[in-house]
Amino acid sequence: MNRSNAPYPDYKRACGWKETAELSQKHPRLTGSQTCDAIIIGAGYTGIGIASQLAKLQPESDIRVLEAETIGAGSPGRNSGFVLEHAFTGVNAEATGELYRHYQSTQNAMREIAYPGAVTANSTIFKGAATDRGMRNLSTLASLLKKSGQPFEWMSPERLRSITGSSYYRAGLNLPGNSLVNPYALISNLARSLPATITLHEQSPAIHLSQTSSGWLATTPEGALQAPQVFLANNAFAASLGFGNAYSVKIFTYAGITPKLPADLFAALAPEGQWGLLPAHRLGSTLRTTDDGRLLIRGFYGYEREGNDATRSYLEQSLLNRFPELSSYGLEEWWGGTTSLTANGAPLWGQLKKGLFASIGCNGVGILKGTLLGQQLANLASGQPCLNVHELMGVPIWMPPEPIRHIGFNLVSAVERRLAGAER
Repeated sequence: MNRSNAPYPDYKRACGWKETAELSQKHPRLTGSQTCDAIIIGAGYTGIGIASQLAKLQPESDIRVLEAETIGAGSPGRNSGFVLEHAFTGVNAEATGELYRHYQSTQNAMREIAYPGAVTANSTIFKGAATDRGMRNLSTLASLLKKSGQPFEWMSPERLRSITGSSYYRAGLNLPGNSLVNPYALISNLARSLPATITLHEQSPAIHLSQTSSGWLATTPEGALQAPQVFLANNAFAASLGFGNAYSVKIFTYAGITPKLPADLFAALAPEGQWGLLPAHRLGSTLRTTDDGRLLIRGFYGYEREGNDATRSYLEQSLLNRFPELSSYGLEEWWGGTTSLTANGAPLWGQLKKGLFASIGCNGVGILKGTLLGQQLANLASGQPCLNVHELMGVPIWMPPEPIRHIGFNLVSAVERRLAGAER
């Protein structure tokens, strides 16, 4: 099910982060007609952030979370596993610095409950540039980081080579304080940490949402839930329920991973230990090492639909451009995952209607950002003090309807791919 209006993704390929056997259902489907106090649609980082905070604020409430798949099988378990407390976007430097401090606090809390068995110890995370344009982008970012009080350190080509074993990159920015994780393990740990007052319903996609005299009715293939409050935490898939389509678009991103490499080869690619590289251009390639001795690459974007086997060739060539010594290994697996983009990077966040709250538009940095926005949305819905998200992140701008939107995406992507050059 890869239609643009589908209520949830139906991925063609298994994700390389976990074995298929791990994806067995652990929580019941929603069956029959039931009532509760709050419905959360989506059990990703935002949805779990909403649920955990609501449970703290409303400990007696019956809170239900509807997850279309099994926990971790969807987008939250398919990303490249970067937990970023550095903030790269905000309405200004002051707001960006404030977001950084909130992301720090969010990671500290997450570290206590969800990092065991999920985090990669002692990893180095940095931005890397391979082109003149990429180096200019790093200079712009360094200026923002300095103004917003975020730590960083310039990295020379020699320093980058000593970390990655590759001479591909010309400059970098070391970003201390961030983490690498196995995203499937992380989201699974977060789900397990939820209190008993929260009921998770797996394989229970919300396929219809309607307003009633007493609140909201969410319908799934086998049941229905009625509640005075509902929270949309399913990113661009909220459009299938009638909300957010004018402000966000669903994008597929792709990752591939090598087989487990021989110990001496992996040591040559990670001389100083585990590392993660973020591109200097938004359409560049992300790379990282893994705890089991493999190399992962993420790159390329697809509009609304999952890509075909040509995507594998693209990822593999990008990998070999940087590490030609991997030509006899290539990629063992590759897969897609969805993210939700807004035109200006600002989330669609807040109360949309009476009893209806939403956080849509993670823009590809969803672990800490999604968790924080979910927690703050729960505060808002409970009448508690919350961050002024719009002052910090802005408000999303309107997107034109189809087919203009798709044409515009293709044009912008073509230009950006050309500008990205060797960063891809």
